[in-house]
Amino acid sequence: MLAVAAMLFVSACDIEKVAIRPTEAQLALHGVLSATAPTQVMLLERTRNGTVQSIAPPFDLEVPIVSDEGIAETGAVVTLTTPSGATLVAREDYPARGDGSGRGVYRFLLNGESLERNGRYRLSVLTTKGEAVKGETVVPGGTTALFATPRAFDRVRDTVSLAWPAAPGARSYYVRIETPFGPRAFFTDSTRVRLTGALRNVDLKSLPHVFIPGFPQQVTVSAVDTNFYDWYRTHNDPLSGEGLSNRVSGAVGVFGSLVRIRFEDLHVVAPQPEAIAGHYRVIGPPDELAVGPYLTLDVYVESPSARSDQPDALAGQVHRRVTFTSPGCELCGLLGTTQDGRVNLYFLRGWSAADTAEVLTGEVHGDTIVGQYRGAGAFAHFVKER
Repeated sequence: MLAVAAMLFVSACDIEKVAIRPTEAQLALHGVLSATAPTQVMLLERTRNGTVQSIAPPFDLEVPIVSDEGIAETGAVVTLTTPSGATLVAREDYPARGDGSGRGVYRFLLNGESLERNGRYRLSVLTTKGEAVKGETVVPGGTTALFATPRAFDRVRDTVSLAWPAAPGARSYYVRIETPFGPRAFFTDSTRVRLTGALRNVDLKSLPHVFIPGFPQQVTVSAVDTNFYDWYRTHNDPLSGEGLSNRVSGAVGVFGSLVRIRFEDLHVVAPQPEAIAGHYRVIGPPDELAVGPYLTLDVYVESPSARSDQPDALAGQVHRRVTFTSPGCELCGLLGTTQDGRVNLYFLRGWSAADTAEVLTGEVHGDTIVGQYRGAGAFAHFVKER
């Protein structure tokens, strides 16, 4: 009886396996006319349904679809009708690139300064399969901010206070702050905003600070049309992301427009009483100096730990040795941790926390950081100068 009962129990717990048919891949369009862009770009791809496996390199703005594991829709005819009735034909990037990249990226040779304010633009797409996609947008008014206003920003003492005149035709205003962990963005119907140095990024689960010492961070305010506003406001909340306001026919996505009306470029700093914080210069024997990829460090304690068994978070910037064989940014971002005299420094390829170029693991001895590069394998000594 016990054996029979055991068999019945196992049978009752055996969940039937049913193959689920993949959903049909839809066309996805993302296009936003920008009054400050040198050209206007439309992205066309297919939604993922599990039938195509994508393995992508790190995200690259030049090839946004493929590097984001997307399925590019190539060979489409994409046209834009201006308010005056002229018809522009987009060119797909990849035939001109020569390296096979740029599929699904359609570009209109239309400078943003030429966009007619409060004028209606109509987009039309015809794929190689005969699918038709249509959308239209009315470009808002407002005075364009072409160049950034640079300023130093002390995270402890300062507040970013921005005000702007109302833009005719704007549905809302889109405020965006670039951070190494991803942007903090939100909409406002007001024509002014105050951003304190203690602001946290509620778009991310770890709630990091928005303003990070040592990093240059851009703050933009853009007047946006109804399409842009409806699309992003209906899926930027993980709890209420259902029911997208899709105003594109024949595809899912957005065709909208924006005008950047405020542009601030902040160099973020903060008071640093901690011993490890400061400006460091590389030192050492000639052979070590000749191969060291980094020349100086500016280190800040970004967030002291609330518990003794956890490390403090570090941030800052590094001056990198740029050569013909190793191009890229000369001044790059730095993140890291320190605890009980140990230090881990993550040198970024630019200013994004998602793209690490090198790691230095070492120890702090008085005013000197001594460590070894994980990638290059070389040793490094950095002495604190101030």
